[in-house]
Amino acid sequence: RTAFMGATRRTRARATVDAERDETKDDDDDVVAGEVEEEAGAEDDGGEDDVDDEDASSSDDDLDIELRDNIDVVAEHEAAEAAEAAEAEAKAAAEVEAERIAAETAAGQSGDDDAGEDANAAARLAAVDAVARGGASRRRAVTVYGLANYTFGTKHARGETDGSIAAKLLRMKAAYEKRGKRTSVGAICMVNQHHTPHVLLLQITPTSYKLPGGRLRAGEGDEDGLLRKLRNKLQPERDDGLAEYEFEVGDRVATWYRTAFEPQMYPYLPAHITKPKEELKLFVVQLPEKCYFAVPKNLKLLAVPIFELYANPTKYGAEIASIPHLLSNYRLQLD
Repeated sequence: RTAFMGATRRTRARATVDAERDETKDDDDDVVAGEVEEEAGAEDDGGEDDVDDEDASSSDDDLDIELRDNIDVVAEHEAAEAAEAAEAEAKAAAEVEAERIAAETAAGQSGDDDAGEDANAAARLAAVDAVARGGASRRRAVTVYGLANYTFGTKHARGETDGSIAAKLLRMKAAYEKRGKRTSVGAICMVNQHHTPHVLLLQITPTSYKLPGGRLRAGEGDEDGLLRKLRNKLQPERDDGLAEYEFEVGDRVATWYRTAFEPQMYPYLPAHITKPKEELKLFVVQLPEKCYFAVPKNLKLLAVPIFELYANPTKYGAEIASIPHLLSNYRLQLD
C-alpha cells in the first residue's frame, strides 16, 4: 500500500507538471498571437501612413500658386536694380582693392631703389584713377542748378493748334496721309529745388502736359530740331535785348512709338507694326548755369519734382512718368 500511495503521488505530481506546461504553452501561444496581431496592425498603420504620404506628395504637386492682386511691379523692379547696382559697386571696390594690393606688392619688390618706388607709386595712382574713372563713366553726370539761378518771364503767344488730345490725333491722321510718320523730340530739363530734381514741363490745358520740344521738320536732324524748339518755347524774343544762350543736348534716353491714332504710346515697336504713326525721342538736356526763360503767354512752365512724376501716368502720361527711371542712369549733381 505504501508503494501504491507513492505511485499515486508521482502520478499526481506528473499531471500537475503537465498541466502547468500546457498553461505555459497556451500563454506563449497567446503572446505569439498578440505579437503577430500587433505586427499586422503596425503593417496596416504603415500602409495608412504610406497612403497619407502619397496624398501629401500629390497635394504638393497640385499646390496652387498664390496670386497677389496688388503687385507693386515698379517697387520690385527698383529693388532688383538696386541689388544689381550694389553688386556692381562691390565688384568695383574689389577691383580697386586688387589694384592696390598689386601696386603695393610691386612697390615692395622694388627695394630701396627710389626711381623704382616713384614709378610704382605713379602706376598705383594711375591704376586707382583708371578704375575710379571707369566706374564714373558707367553713370554720366548731369549738373542740376538751383531754381534761384533762373529768371522767368513771358513772350508772345505761340499757336497751340490742338486744344485736346482728340483734336491732336485727328490732325495727326490728316498729316500722316500727306507726309507719313511724324517724328517728334522732347527735352528733359531739370532744376534743383529743396535738394530735389524738378523736371520742366509745359502745361497746355489744366489736364494736359508736355516736355519742351515738338515735331521735326522734313530732313531736320534730332539735335538741330530740338534746339530750335527749345529756343521757340523757352528763349526770349530776339528784339527783347536779352542775351541768347544755348542748351547742351545730351544723350537720347528713350524712344516711344505711336502705333495707331490713339493716345497710347509704347517704348518699343511691336513686331506686327511696320509703319508707326509717330516716333518720339527723349533727350537729356543740360541747362545753362544762369539764364532767362521766356514762355509763350498761352502756356505755363512748371517745375515738377521727380517723385510727383514717378508712377503717375494717369496725370502726366506714360512718357513723362517714365522719366525718373531714365534719370536713374545718371549721377545728378545738385548745385
